[in-house]
Amino acid sequence: MLNAIERQTVIPLEVIVAIPDGYTLDHTLGYEKIVRCNKGMVTQRAAGIEAAQGEYLLVLDDDLDFPADFAEQMYKHLQAKQLDCTLAFPNGGCHNSEPPQKVSKKTQLLAEVKRARGAFTGQVFYSRRKSEWFDVITSTAGHRTYVNCEDKLCQAGCFQCFFIKGSMAKDVRFDEEVWLEQGRLSKYAAYDDAVFFYKLYLHGGRIAYTPDTGYTHLDAGAGRPAKSKLEAKRIRLYTIARNRTLFWLLHIWPSRHKVRTLLGGIYALVNYTLYNLIINLHPKYWPAISALFAGYRDAFKYYKKGL
Repeated sequence: MLNAIERQTVIPLEVIVAIPDGYTLDHTLGYEKIVRCNKGMVTQRAAGIEAAQGEYLLVLDDDLDFPADFAEQMYKHLQAKQLDCTLAFPNGGCHNSEPPQKVSKKTQLLAEVKRARGAFTGQVFYSRRKSEWFDVITSTAGHRTYVNCEDKLCQAGCFQCFFIKGSMAKDVRFDEEVWLEQGRLSKYAAYDDAVFFYKLYLHGGRIAYTPDTGYTHLDAGAGRPAKSKLEAKRIRLYTIARNRTLFWLLHIWPSRHKVRTLLGGIYALVNYTLYNLIINLHPKYWPAISALFAGYRDAFKYYKKGL
């Protein structure tokens, strides 16, 4: 990531690296500012944002690569569209200059199955039309909104990489969301991106994607180490159940139309639970189902404690 920053056509005012105590950098620029903090995806990101002094911030994970004009293009799009935050596409921009590869029928079918699964579990809806019902159901399920190439404002994005006005980033007060990484069975901070961008939206932030700007994620999944597939499933089900439920309780429920929000929350809770019960019927997966319900219990315990 520092190599990519070094190549940029726009020279940054400062480069801030948030590093947990006990860790070191393999590569340095010689002028970066090191911010020491506790280990954690939320803690480290909040520490970096808080320490930044610039009017605009390019917030990045440490395992990304991007072209030399990346920051310049993000800034131009933000200015041209009068945005507060602009997002980039992983693995290339929306309009790819390379000729499209022929997609097999099997690949197309798998893609359709994933879309259907996402809609049933309340995680992803693909729709070109604005719908308050779809918006509420999607947001109560974790606010996973996938944006096509159209120039639309959105309420969600990916926290791996974004360009934002410094004042707006600080107003989100992401340091208040450390509950995301305080799970009893897992410290993995699932839904940190959903929380950040939804809070930004609630603060009046105008968020949109930069269609022709993309980056490469070099080490996806490195933050979720597991010794076995069963352990990985337990971590995933527990964390999603806990953090998605708390996201709904803390941020979605207080800010939306109560009837639609309640129906959306019930839809997400029931369907996501049913789906996982069906696909994990085999006794060897029962520890993962147990972790799922533990996530729900821990979410409500945490919420009641804070009331």
